[in-house]
Amino acid sequence: MRYGLSSDYVLLDQKLFGIAGAIESNLLRFINPLNLLEQKRLFFEAYSKKTKYNPSFVYLKKDPSYSYFSKKSRFDVFRTELKEMLKQVQREELGIIFESEMIDLLEKIQLIKSINTPNFSGNSESYYGSFDKKTLSYTKKCLSLEVEEDKKPISFDDAVFKIKKALKENKLSYSIVIREPAGSKFAVLNAKRELLINKDTTFSEEMVDRFIAHEIQTHIFRYENGLRQPFKILAHGFSRETTETEEGLAVCVEELKGVSSNSQIKDYAGRLYAIHVASSNDFYDTFCELVKYFDEENAFRLTLRAKRGINDQSKEGAFFKDALYFKGMIKVKEYLKNHKIEDLYWGKYAVEDIPLVRSIPGLKEPKLLPHFNP
Repeated sequence: MRYGLSSDYVLLDQKLFGIAGAIESNLLRFINPLNLLEQKRLFFEAYSKKTKYNPSFVYLKKDPSYSYFSKKSRFDVFRTELKEMLKQVQREELGIIFESEMIDLLEKIQLIKSINTPNFSGNSESYYGSFDKKTLSYTKKCLSLEVEEDKKPISFDDAVFKIKKALKENKLSYSIVIREPAGSKFAVLNAKRELLINKDTTFSEEMVDRFIAHEIQTHIFRYENGLRQPFKILAHGFSRETTETEEGLAVCVEELKGVSSNSQIKDYAGRLYAIHVASSNDFYDTFCELVKYFDEENAFRLTLRAKRGINDQSKEGAFFKDALYFKGMIKVKEYLKNHKIEDLYWGKYAVEDIPLVRSIPGLKEPKLLPHFNP
């Protein structure tokens, strides 16, 4: 199908879709420590003795023995292809969308390649962005929220059954992969149609409901709606702000469906605050600051999320992605004051991108939408 435009965007779209899916999968692959359980044990052994210990994390090696990082690595091939594709786009609105996606992927490649190097913290801040004093002030207020523990525990198997049921009800062919503990309890790999769950996760009914709202009714719904569009570029998003809107919308959907809680909002606040602290502190001191607001287990988890990818845990530095949950929540809430939530479900894109999305020829109404009680 052609749209009478100056470039063959259908072919570009096919190439970009494959590259974007590969990059999405590899960010998670390289960011999570391989020796997390061992280092966590050593950390708490030292902490119980009031001894300072900074973990020594091991990440998937990036050396010539891995074909992925050989002289003709896929990253280098992707980068060459993206630079060639940039030459093909023109300055019409659709061209601007594709150019934005190509630049975003080039920057994300650079970010992934810098994992476990001294440049990673700076690269992640450049890519995901920092946050202003107003956002940080609001974050600190949320750290003081009174929280209640979830009251309805549920077995791991029952939780998985309920998640599978939600997938089946929406005719979504995703598999659930139980993985070793990682920086986040859950993750979605849309390109592989996988939902990742840490095997040590302790579930409650409330947590399962939040999982479905966040991972399925936001991340998966937007991806699947994007696949139905004339250009699959809408399944991955085409600007760096996409992730901010994606995570902010997921938080808002939790609230709108009545499955959020002070505990969860405090957790999102803790993620941003952990980045704020970690950017100028080592792992141990970051943990000691967070344990003022969270129990030891959650303080460690939040510290890990903020420090993963950093090559030397005895030094300052942070992975800035988690700041997007809180920043995005504020942005999406502001947008929804005067607009419909359906505006954000044509695919994956940022609030700022909506005018460009609406300019795409042949756009289809979103098929998958969350439903809210009146």
